[in-house]
Amino acid sequence: MGIKTKLNSSQVARLVDLLSEGEIEGFPSASGLTPGTAAYHLASLKDTFFNNTPVLDATATVTSSSTKDDAAIVEKLNFDMRDARFESRLGKQDQLPLENIDDLNQSTVAVNAEVLKNGTITTNTGGGGFFDYLDGSPATPVTRQITDTDVTSVRLTIGSPAMTVSKDDGRLRGVRIDYSIEIQYQGGGYNRVDFGDYDEKNVYLGNGRFTHIGFSPDLYQRKHLINLDPAKILAGTAFPVDIRVTSLGKEFNSDTLAQNDDLIWYDITLKVGEKTRYPNSAVVGLLFNAEQFPSIPQRSYKIRGIKVRIPHNATVRADGSLSYSGTFNGTLKTTREWTTDPAFILYDLLTSIRYGLGSQVLTPEERAKDAANNFNGASDVAENLDIYSFQKASAYCGELIDGEPRFACNVLLQTQQEAFKLIEEMCSVFRAMPFWELGGISVSQDAPDVFAYTFNQSNVTQAGFSYSGSSLRNRPTCVSVKYFDNNLRDFAYELVELSQTSFKPIRKYGYNKQNITAFACTSQAQARRLGLWFLYSSHNETEVCSFETDIAAGITVRPGDLIKVGDPVRAGKTVSGRVTSGSTTTSVKLDRSDVDMFGTQAPTSFTLNVITEGRNDDDSVKTDPRTGAIIYEVEAVADSTIVGNTVTPGARLNSAPVAGSAFSIGYDGLALSLWRVLSVVENEATYEITALAHEQDKFSVIEETGYTFTPRDVTQLAEKPDPVTNLRLQEISFEEGDKVLQRVAITWQESERASQYEVVVRLDSDNEETHFVTTTGFDVMDSQKGLYNVSVTAIGYGLNPEQSGKRRSSPVAASIRAEGRTAIPSNIASLNITPIDQHNAELHWPEPTDLDVKIGGTVEIRHNPRTTGDIKWAQSEKIVPAVNGSTTRKIVPLLDGHYLVRAKSSNDKYAPLTGIPTVLVELPEPQDLEVVQTYTESPSFPGTFSQTFNSTTEGGITLQADGLIDDITDFDSVTNLDFFGDVVSVGSYIFANTLDLGAKYDVELLANLKINTINPDDFWDSRSALIDTWNDIDADDLSETNAELYSRSTNDDPSSGSPTYGTWEPFANSTKRGRGFQFKVEMETSNDSQDVVVQTLGVSVKLQRRTEQQRNISSGTSSSGKAVTFPSAFYSTPSITITATNMATGDYFELSSVSRTGFTIKFLAADGTTVLNRSFDYQAVGHGKEIT
Repeated sequence: MGIKTKLNSSQVARLVDLLSEGEIEGFPSASGLTPGTAAYHLASLKDTFFNNTPVLDATATVTSSSTKDDAAIVEKLNFDMRDARFESRLGKQDQLPLENIDDLNQSTVAVNAEVLKNGTITTNTGGGGFFDYLDGSPATPVTRQITDTDVTSVRLTIGSPAMTVSKDDGRLRGVRIDYSIEIQYQGGGYNRVDFGDYDEKNVYLGNGRFTHIGFSPDLYQRKHLINLDPAKILAGTAFPVDIRVTSLGKEFNSDTLAQNDDLIWYDITLKVGEKTRYPNSAVVGLLFNAEQFPSIPQRSYKIRGIKVRIPHNATVRADGSLSYSGTFNGTLKTTREWTTDPAFILYDLLTSIRYGLGSQVLTPEERAKDAANNFNGASDVAENLDIYSFQKASAYCGELIDGEPRFACNVLLQTQQEAFKLIEEMCSVFRAMPFWELGGISVSQDAPDVFAYTFNQSNVTQAGFSYSGSSLRNRPTCVSVKYFDNNLRDFAYELVELSQTSFKPIRKYGYNKQNITAFACTSQAQARRLGLWFLYSSHNETEVCSFETDIAAGITVRPGDLIKVGDPVRAGKTVSGRVTSGSTTTSVKLDRSDVDMFGTQAPTSFTLNVITEGRNDDDSVKTDPRTGAIIYEVEAVADSTIVGNTVTPGARLNSAPVAGSAFSIGYDGLALSLWRVLSVVENEATYEITALAHEQDKFSVIEETGYTFTPRDVTQLAEKPDPVTNLRLQEISFEEGDKVLQRVAITWQESERASQYEVVVRLDSDNEETHFVTTTGFDVMDSQKGLYNVSVTAIGYGLNPEQSGKRRSSPVAASIRAEGRTAIPSNIASLNITPIDQHNAELHWPEPTDLDVKIGGTVEIRHNPRTTGDIKWAQSEKIVPAVNGSTTRKIVPLLDGHYLVRAKSSNDKYAPLTGIPTVLVELPEPQDLEVVQTYTESPSFPGTFSQTFNSTTEGGITLQADGLIDDITDFDSVTNLDFFGDVVSVGSYIFANTLDLGAKYDVELLANLKINTINPDDFWDSRSALIDTWNDIDADDLSETNAELYSRSTNDDPSSGSPTYGTWEPFANSTKRGRGFQFKVEMETSNDSQDVVVQTLGVSVKLQRRTEQQRNISSGTSSSGKAVTFPSAFYSTPSITITATNMATGDYFELSSVSRTGFTIKFLAADGTTVLNRSFDYQAVGHGKEIT
């Protein structure tokens, strides 16, 4: 992990997003709060999305007193908004400017004043090496006054020349600086500003409290923008304004040598001038820290859009749809309201001069009133728009289906386009088509309606009816409807099929999918209804009927009307005609008889279709609200009968049919065809009508109720991830090349619904380091000694780690005090020994567990000649050089006593004294060796000293100190004159006597050495630390000394005056060759506070037992006897055994001149004088073998 070396000043981004023309209703989640207030802006964050992630979770509770720093709000924020600002304007003409947009004239005034700290250090109760905050402390604040009444905001630049602290271990670390900012208006008392900082544990410090935490070797500055209270400015109660900065604390650590934590107020910028108000524009102003967003995030907003005028008897529901009560009188409300009603949104677009077609649709008089802002009265309705057709369509749009309106319009229009295309797109939202009628624009909707007219052969031209249609194979059998899902904040697709039992086009025609777009649709159910309508119409309303009619019918029918057609050619008989005079509401006279129409097989009853006066729900006559003319409609009366040319309707008609009007009859087996008029074209003497087939049953199919939609993943985020659990920190050694480093291993248990984790690490007061990982662990590599504070935050699914928008859990924190590479290694688990021969053995032990022992460390081997009692490390001798830490065996001299092994790390730390493994060797006394010399120097030590002396206090030879008497200035302070000064590193002692064997031999040299290690200056009175902190009370953990025996030999006579000796060589139990031997002990220390004491010192010299023998020797008859010389001389006279092989009775032998070199033997007869020649064997047993 890279270590940050500097605390950086941060930048902020200021953005203004244009949402809409104004005035808009605002943000749905802020409904009920006062626009422009902090609470309103805070609640609006639920409907504000950065990188498609809500800034504030929808479950957050926002009240009029909530602030973004409340703990409950911070918990629900998906972004770090501590340094962020958010505010909105809803698009009024006279709205206030945005406060945080830096478009002002400004001037900067230098302050350059140090904000002095309180000099009194209080008790630290918070931990972490910091002393308590000093609210209200006598620290000296710095104050500046503002008198310019044009100033609307100020910006303070506060920082430090450097932020460093030097520790006693040579490390350079960061610091913490705390301060407050307060404001006072007209001397009315200071109050802290309404924003603040968070500390290193993400705890909000409180309003007006700020902290700089981290490391910066050079200048570090922060800027604080403070908006002056606009209400006080307007009221004239703001100035003079006083700004005060006060230091609240400082870092206090016992191991601090030098600290750079001066707090400087560098300057104050006065911002003066007019701000942009963005009149009639709904805007959002954003200010956020660039550290949170390395790149500017994509922003989106969920709003209730522009307000429009709606009918006087309409009420806006919570979902934006309109409900109606009473009868519409053609007037509109005088105040604008937000709605999702597509009919009156279209009406607003057609009448708005600022952003719509008002300049084309409104009359000159209406445009003049609108320019004067007076075209808003109840009766101010566009003359060129059929307001009644808009209201009729609106009422149908607002009817609820499974709890939601039939049609809703939610769209952002942000590009200029052709007017008629936009009108058609807006009409498509509610299945309408616009047309020009009576000098104005009307809309007609594909909705259930009464039939306006009936046509048959009697009221069309001789050409009759013509029909056209589409190929069945080209008709879609399923449709994918594209719509905008507000929850996903992206386009979604609804796949729709007609699955009714009686109509399954996929089974009939195969799979033929078509893609369509539901314009301005944000409802899955509405998109489905559009798909069903499209499919049903594609299969059942594809036929087009065209015909020409007379003027009377032509001026009655208009586009969108429903008509009935009785075509005798298609029906195969004529059952239609005209009504004649004399008709009443109960008796209708026809221009033909029953026999003309049915022959002799007239139906028992039928449905009579005639044109009568239309009726309202209250049974009043229906009239055109614009002209007052009566509206005629097709009245269908079932159970009608006929006798001759007189029909008796099954029920009283609304009015007597007009003579000459058309009639048609329908009955089982012969129904009239139904059509919706597409166009009416005026010719010279006729009107040409084009109509599309119409199915009355389609609305029940389209508007199926109780349909269960498949649940969607309505957010990229799913649910907010849970905080991590079982957060653990552990310091571990690891290998890197030929070095051992430390790491802090951070692990935790996986959080459900988390796709990554944010790990924030801070060492002491250094800068925070932030990392994003997808695993449940992170390692701080090459960790240093100090306190690591760590927090882990789970981040939700579907997020790009490179983006800053994050769905976050609450952070979980933990800390560990790392030792770095100062940790003490563990002891080796056990120790065993295997003898090789009488001189050597092999020690073997398990591999050390600590990596910094195995790599770069050593295993030290010592021997203690004591076989019982307390075996101390400090009293043991290094008998062989230390071996590599990865080694697990070593050949050592085979000696009586205890062997010890101790691990030593690569940073020179020994394993603890407690638990050092030992192995005991007790050698039997060898029967084949004879001690021929023993030299014991202790306790008198008569030999020669070199930088050593015999200390009667310590009971042995010690290294001397390098202090001089002349250097002592205070004898009372010297606890021990023998050890005044530092202990010298090396010294020696040479034995007083030289060993002379008289000849050259191979001898066994056995050392007799017992040592101890002391700290000559370590006394109870000299220890100042608490006894609980002492690692070693008995001074046993002294590992940096040693004493070792050496010998050298010569083959010359040592007493000759000029013998030649070999080099000094160490020994403990070994075989040496020579005549003369000298011995010495070498003493050393690598710590000038530790001294070695040689308490017992000696050498035993042993010779190997030896046997010489010879067989079948002839003694001869010499009177002087047989002289026998040993092949090699013994060290001393051996014992001799003679075995004769041919002696007679009375024979015997005499031995003489027996020495270490041989003997003389003489065999005699029984008379004692006769020398006999006999054969004999001899065996000489002694010690030593002279080497010539």
